[in-house]
Amino acid sequence: MYSFTRLFLKFKVETTSSFKNAYGRMIIIIRSNKPKLLFPANMQYHHNAKTNIAQRQAIKEARSTPNRTLAKQYCVSHATIGKWKNSDQVEDHSSRPLTIHYALTKAEERIITKVRDQEFLLDELLEALTPYIEKLNRSNCYRTLLRYKRNRLNDKDKVKRKKFAQYEPWFLHIDIFYLPKIGEKCKKRRYYCFLAIDRATRMLLLEIYPHKGAREAGDFLMKCLQFFPFQIRFVLTDNGKEFVVQGKRNRFGKITKKNLFEAICSIASIEHRKTKVKHPWTNGMAERTVKTAKENTIKVTRYQNVSEAIQDFKRFENYHNHSRKLKMLQNRTPYEKMIDWYEKNQNYLFIILQI
Repeated sequence: MYSFTRLFLKFKVETTSSFKNAYGRMIIIIRSNKPKLLFPANMQYHHNAKTNIAQRQAIKEARSTPNRTLAKQYCVSHATIGKWKNSDQVEDHSSRPLTIHYALTKAEERIITKVRDQEFLLDELLEALTPYIEKLNRSNCYRTLLRYKRNRLNDKDKVKRKKFAQYEPWFLHIDIFYLPKIGEKCKKRRYYCFLAIDRATRMLLLEIYPHKGAREAGDFLMKCLQFFPFQIRFVLTDNGKEFVVQGKRNRFGKITKKNLFEAICSIASIEHRKTKVKHPWTNGMAERTVKTAKENTIKVTRYQNVSEAIQDFKRFENYHNHSRKLKMLQNRTPYEKMIDWYEKNQNYLFIILQI
């Protein structure tokens, strides 16, 4: 014998079992010397309720049983038994008042919504209307906006992010990120990692340099030309001075010459595209790949020297290109995707990397 708490109203229960009905709701059957009761386990009641729906239905059906006998059985007052016997329904009534008294009149609410349509922020709206509406405060002002669905400014004015156009394997995203200072305590120095990823196949190249100038950027682009087994036609970078100097200004005036990175792009017939200033999300693929590379290298490993860092980054590069199955590639590796592109069109592919 087990004694349950108020949830089962102190029934002396021998066994219990449960099953799901046709709607997926859990039904609990209480087996005892009392009649069987069925009620949904996830039913919500008023926090002061003393009975559940199944018990109320049983009370309505037991009209011949005296109220005090039922009250003793269900551990409630005889008035509660009489209430449910004479009630037309077994659900709790709504606790919402019949008449809601608002601090603001309908005219004042219309004024608030009209001013809100002029794109006033909540605090600006409160500051502008407080001298004219006596009972206005921040709380009822916000609740008024919420009631009239003005709590958020027009979503149509938000900038819609466009999806990047799909390209064949010739579009590279290039970016740079910092590495933690590497070396002995007194001889630590900063290193930089250049990253390039192909738009279509997700092939990845990582190279570590002690500096991030135009010379290093040009050297990295030359390594990209040697590494990727296709003709590179587009390169997308940010507006850093290691990538772009032509058109910028220095103390001598406007710069007309190209740096090494831009010169190599011109020689190799590569169209160099730049992101909009202070809009890094336009190069989102490179930014997300930087995060993934960090999560698998510098955030889990501490390097004693730069050789260990280079070795670890090359390990991740090989893992990404040959072993990592990507959802965007239909659960294939970048190398397998490259093979598919090669089989479809061999015009722009000249070599296939060997594992």
